[in-house]
Amino acid sequence: MDKSTHQIRREQWTQIINNCLASGQSKKTWCRENGVCEKTFYYWQRILRSEAYIEMKQLSVPAPVPQTPEPSVAFVELKPAPMKPEPVSAFQPDIVIRKGQLVLEISNSASPELLNNLGGLLYAQ
Repeated sequence: MDKSTHQIRREQWTQIINNCLASGQSKKTWCRENGVCEKTFYYWQRILRSEAYIEMKQLSVPAPVPQTPEPSVAFVELKPAPMKPEPVSAFQPDIVIRKGQLVLEISNSASPELLNNLGGLLYAQ
């Protein structure tokens, strides 16, 4: 069958199949009432579906995505800045007194005069 004959038959059978589907009847009943050979109906339905699938597949082929070069990755060694050691307090209290939020740390080398003054502070609160 040449291309133009196939195109004409394709258009005719497309119309016939659409009429059948729009009728709401079963295909078998519609074919019998309209004098259409059921085997020929199914043959053209299969041909038209196959052609429609091929056309759809050709149209839906995605365009090739242009390849972009991978970003280059580079590593750089980071050296931390030298940290100054925090000074260690040489003071180690021999006694710790807590009263409320007040914390008093005293060493054994505290003078008696300082202790007398502090004692007055503790009792004043």
